[in-house]
Amino acid sequence: MDKLILIFLLLLQIVYVEAQTPEISKIKQQIENAPSKPDSVKYYMFRLLDHASQLHDTVIGKTYSHIGIQYNKLAILDSSEFYMKKALEYTENYPKVHGEMYLNLAINYRIGSRYNESLEASEKAIEMFKRANYQAGVGRAYGEMASNYNYMLNSEKALEYLKKSIAILSEEQNTRELHVVKQKLANLYYNKGDYAFARDIYEEVLPTFSQNKGTNYYSTLLTYADCLIQLEENYSDAEAALNEVVDGFKTLNNIEYMWLSLSNLAYVYEASGKIEKARQAFEKAHQGLYQLKSPRFMETSVRYLEFLNKQKQYNTALAVIKRVQATSKSKRLKMNADNEIAFLKQAIATYSQMGMVENSLQAFERIDFVKDSLHSAVNEAKALELQEKYQNELQRENNLVLASNNELLLEYNNKKDKILMLSVLSLALILVIGIVLFISSRNKLKMQQKLVATLENSKRVLEEKNTLQNQLRIEREKTLINKERELVEVSLEMSDLQNRILELLEHRENPESSQVLAEKLNELLSQNNYWKYFKGKFVEVHPAFAKQLSEMFPNLSDNEIAFCCMLKLQLSTKEIASLMGLSKEQVTSKKAALRRKMGLEDDILGFEKLIEHLE
Repeated sequence: MDKLILIFLLLLQIVYVEAQTPEISKIKQQIENAPSKPDSVKYYMFRLLDHASQLHDTVIGKTYSHIGIQYNKLAILDSSEFYMKKALEYTENYPKVHGEMYLNLAINYRIGSRYNESLEASEKAIEMFKRANYQAGVGRAYGEMASNYNYMLNSEKALEYLKKSIAILSEEQNTRELHVVKQKLANLYYNKGDYAFARDIYEEVLPTFSQNKGTNYYSTLLTYADCLIQLEENYSDAEAALNEVVDGFKTLNNIEYMWLSLSNLAYVYEASGKIEKARQAFEKAHQGLYQLKSPRFMETSVRYLEFLNKQKQYNTALAVIKRVQATSKSKRLKMNADNEIAFLKQAIATYSQMGMVENSLQAFERIDFVKDSLHSAVNEAKALELQEKYQNELQRENNLVLASNNELLLEYNNKKDKILMLSVLSLALILVIGIVLFISSRNKLKMQQKLVATLENSKRVLEEKNTLQNQLRIEREKTLINKERELVEVSLEMSDLQNRILELLEHRENPESSQVLAEKLNELLSQNNYWKYFKGKFVEVHPAFAKQLSEMFPNLSDNEIAFCCMLKLQLSTKEIASLMGLSKEQVTSKKAALRRKMGLEDDILGFEKLIEHLE
């Protein structure tokens, strides 16, 4: 009898799974039909996770990782990292898939310029692949490590890992991945400035990549086009390649790389004499990367500024400089030393043409500060410049004197009567030159001292400005904390007042005689929704919270987002119930429903961290 019951239950489970399979298959088909639309892919993947109870853990893990990849395509790297780490929780017992998840995370870190973290994730991937005896995976992970070292400008390490990767993939006869690693080798030679060799390797791998025109193909074509630009040998082919890249990334909805490619195309237009096309392309790329808050915004801004200075469009250049300066404090848009120095040089060129001397001095000061030699660089550079110029002038004059003396010696044998006169003239000339050089050197030294004093004063003003800004920031933080505390206290006091009135009505001594009064009080209380007051004040304290939440989970309703606002302030279940006019049980149920809708049904800790993480 027990066996019959077991068989019956098994049949019921099979029938249940079969009944759900068409819906899952439909969602998977929808995902395949929208590969170039990250927002649509995310939506369908979240729908797929609604059927998590019917999916294998590896499928759930891969789905979370693919959601992270879509956020990566949208340049939302924080969300991308969150979901890729979420994927690791479901694949721990499956080494090969676990290694794939770590490799995806490593790529995400590299794209965000977090190279050390990317190397750590790659090493984890190698450990998993070796445990699964998956040599092709080990070869791919070595290739990813080589990419990191390539970006870190450590060509020796990059070449070491590329050799390991090529050896493994060649032995495994994995042609596709072998071409990917050869592409990385081409990238290495590209970064070393060996554009001809890099070009030849790109031409070898591009036909294979073109069979599947995805991100990798267009990225490779983008770098290949830059090789042609650097070699200055074939601008027409470079222009054709970049036009294909721009269209390709637009189709894939990879907006960041689309704008980056357009910036390179603008450079080709400029080199080809198509100035108006170049201006339009530079402007669109600059504006697009600014709106995305892309880390590559600074790099393209420098190229745009150089173009504007060449075309003498200084007013536009000033607007670009102001925008870059306004965004340079952003963590994502922070410039590296090379980009900042290049930017400051172009800014100085603009300031010089506009007669903005003070701005030029501040830019010079910042360049020296970046090089960690504010005073010594200014003093030594100026002193060496004056000394070198003085020595060159003195040597030149000495050469003239020696030449004159030689002429006197040659004429001495023939014209003795002219020796005295020529000697006097020579001595007079030396004396005049000495006096001129002495006066010139003294004036230049005064100018140098004045410049140093001006720079020191500018530094002091900047330090005072920074101190004031820090004080203002601390005051703003205190004000925000006070507003938040005031919001919660006032709202809870109003809610408590409402509850006390209801309690008095419920326990009044003579219900019958005060029935009319009770009904009127209840009507007044129902008309005053203190939750609406709380919601309006919350937006003043945390203006970005609701927007960020909507971007991450577009399927949430306004009421659900409002509920998350309550959780953001870490109010108790009782306090939330009071403010929203709900029971404690309703509040608990609402939390569970919200987690389920966000794909975090069983992950209470992850849900709480997500709410706390958002601003």
